[in-house]
Amino acid sequence: MKKKAKWMRVKEADDLRKETEAAEKQAEDALKQAKQEARADERPAHRRKEEADNAKRTASELQLKVRKHEQEASAAADKISELEAEVRKQRQELNGLQAESDKWTKTKETYRTKVENLKKNLAQLPPIPDHSARIAEIGEQMQSVREQINHLEGEKGELANSIHAAKMEINRLQAQLRECDSAKYQRLQSLRHKQKGMLSLEDALNWVNQMKQQGRFRGPVAGPLGLDMKVKMPSCAKYLEQATFGQLCNFAVQHKEDADTLSDKFKEMALRANAITITDNASQYTTNSTAHMRDYGVVCSLDEVYDAPPLVKHCLANMCNLGNVLVVNHDDTDRVKQLMDEQRVRQVYTPQRIVNFIASAYGGREDASLSISGLNAAAGQILGGGAADVEERKTELQSQHSRAQGRLQELEQQAAAIDAQVQPLDQQLQELQAERQQLGQEVQQAHRQRSTMQSQIKKGLDYIARLESQPDPMSKAPRLQQQLAKALDAHYKCLCKQLKATEDQWQALEQHAAADLTSRELDMQAKAMAAAIAARRSTVNSLELALRTAQQVAKNARDSHKRLKEEATHEYALTADDKELFQKMPDDREELDEMIQGMEAEVAGISVNNPRVVEEYRKRQQEIQKLEAELQTLRNMLETAKAQIESLKASWQPELERVVGLINDSFSTNFAQIGCAGEVLLGKSEDYDKFSIQIKVKFRENEQLEMLTAHRQSGGERSVSTILYLIALQGVTVTPFRVVDEINQGMDPINERKVFMQLVDASCQEGTPQCFLLTPKLLPDLPFTEDITVLNIFNGGLIAEQAAGQYSREALFGTKNLAALQGVRVVG
Repeated sequence: MKKKAKWMRVKEADDLRKETEAAEKQAEDALKQAKQEARADERPAHRRKEEADNAKRTASELQLKVRKHEQEASAAADKISELEAEVRKQRQELNGLQAESDKWTKTKETYRTKVENLKKNLAQLPPIPDHSARIAEIGEQMQSVREQINHLEGEKGELANSIHAAKMEINRLQAQLRECDSAKYQRLQSLRHKQKGMLSLEDALNWVNQMKQQGRFRGPVAGPLGLDMKVKMPSCAKYLEQATFGQLCNFAVQHKEDADTLSDKFKEMALRANAITITDNASQYTTNSTAHMRDYGVVCSLDEVYDAPPLVKHCLANMCNLGNVLVVNHDDTDRVKQLMDEQRVRQVYTPQRIVNFIASAYGGREDASLSISGLNAAAGQILGGGAADVEERKTELQSQHSRAQGRLQELEQQAAAIDAQVQPLDQQLQELQAERQQLGQEVQQAHRQRSTMQSQIKKGLDYIARLESQPDPMSKAPRLQQQLAKALDAHYKCLCKQLKATEDQWQALEQHAAADLTSRELDMQAKAMAAAIAARRSTVNSLELALRTAQQVAKNARDSHKRLKEEATHEYALTADDKELFQKMPDDREELDEMIQGMEAEVAGISVNNPRVVEEYRKRQQEIQKLEAELQTLRNMLETAKAQIESLKASWQPELERVVGLINDSFSTNFAQIGCAGEVLLGKSEDYDKFSIQIKVKFRENEQLEMLTAHRQSGGERSVSTILYLIALQGVTVTPFRVVDEINQGMDPINERKVFMQLVDASCQEGTPQCFLLTPKLLPDLPFTEDITVLNIFNGGLIAEQAAGQYSREALFGTKNLAALQGVRVVG
């Protein structure tokens, strides 16, 4: 029974194979018939397309002819307008000759009368007054008054110089008084008088300050050192002054050149001061603390007693070793010796004495001795403040200041007395000047009146002579009549020329209308036939897809039949007895399957050692069959999907390649017209998302075609490539309008002119959309046709209304060119 069931499935697969092969044959026949019909339709369509193109070219040629005749008629119309204006002008001149002649005669008579009246008035004028004697007398009086004033002004000038000198002296004395009140000044005076050879110290300080202001030193200069020291602990000022007394008048520098300069100057001034060079870093200074010595009674070191600039601190530390000189608050010699031994201190100041550590030249510190001396009673008067001679100097300066004030008041009173004498003299001088000016004006007025009338008489006589030298305006009439006759004759000829051009234009318009109608009709027929061909191609593509699907289904059916037959032959080979046995069995496969299941149930009831052997065998056999069926199904699905992909690819890829080919042809032609090379390719890939348009360009003869990228070409080359690619797209895309924004700004003038002409040609063809070119400026002398309208935008609050006429169409393009700018469509 299983053998018959197996062979029944083989028979069913064979029937299915025959059906699918018949369907495959039917699909092949249908595809063949569709291809034959498509080829039959393509030849008439190509012929009709060629006829439509020829008709379109004829219509374009006729349109150019129409434009030519229109331009001829327009030029004749412009010439007629010019001649009409000339005729009107000459007629107006002829009509105005008589009036001009009458005006010429009347003007001569008017000026003759005016000249006679002026001569009479000139004869009646009074004689010019003679004030020369009085003017000379006034001049002598003014000279005498000026001499008196100058003498007084000279005396006043001398007084002014004396007053100025007195004020300067008072200011100097006041400054010196302020200096006497200054603590720093008092210290400077103490240094001058307390040390020998220091009287010129003040002059030296002034010279140093002047050199600093002029930038004459190479580095910082400090000094005298005593002026830059500020004592923080007044009770220790006497110790500090006694320890540094020999250094207070010295100066500190950082460069040897500055030290040499100071030394030379000090010798010149007989000043016993030194310039000490400090090589340490004088920009900062650190004072060591003595807080750890408080148990010894140490109050501070002398380095802690005062503040000063770092350069001064370094100088005194190097010269006096102030950090190793201590001040204690007791006079216990033993404690002082212990301090000096343990802390290695060389000098200590007690309230009453000075203790010095004296080391032995032959032994160590244990062989050293102490030297004790008394304090200087006068110490502390310099750094501690106070100087009696300053008070004496202040008293003397105040006395000098009082005398200077009295002298200034006396001089100012003398100057006021001179001013009182000058004032009446000034008033007398002004009165004399006014009288002389009035007399002079009377004489000048008389001369001016006579001179004016004489000048008017001369101008009148000159004008009359000029009028009489000119011919009578009526003498121009014959010449103007001849010019008028010539203008009328030229006007008539231009009218005839315009009429002829208009007739030729009308004939060309009729021919163009007929050719355009024929072109449109053929174009519509060609488009209809192209649409029919496209429909045929779509049908062919659908039939090709159906054929591939039928072929795949037939192949699957043949493979299934072959597989089932091989399995049946291998498992259940037919014998001669099988046919008789098959006839005894049911022919219905469902009934046969039920009988097989019943017998399998009987077999399952047979007792065996392993009751699950048969069940496991059947289960595994079913799993194998299921997996084989699934595998075959997946294979069939894969083949079907591949066939569908190829069918879909065939429906769009050829058309895409055709469109890219059209773009490439236009792009290559556009590039060839500007003397370069370019091509557009379709970039293919197994991943359809990676399909791309590849643009290759070449701008120089010695180069190869290179891919257009943002880095390989210049900005101008990319702009040219972009606009030429957009122009190439116009033949394969449909849009209501196009906008190009400032594409010409990166181009050189040659390429910009070529690209502009190509853009105009491409945008002015029939059936193309409206195109807008936005740009801040264009090259001069670009070609413009009737299909172009130029729009200039003027906006903003700074554009005055009275300037609007400067930017009118007439001002920008001229009256003659306006006819060529009457708009059809906007290109730029």
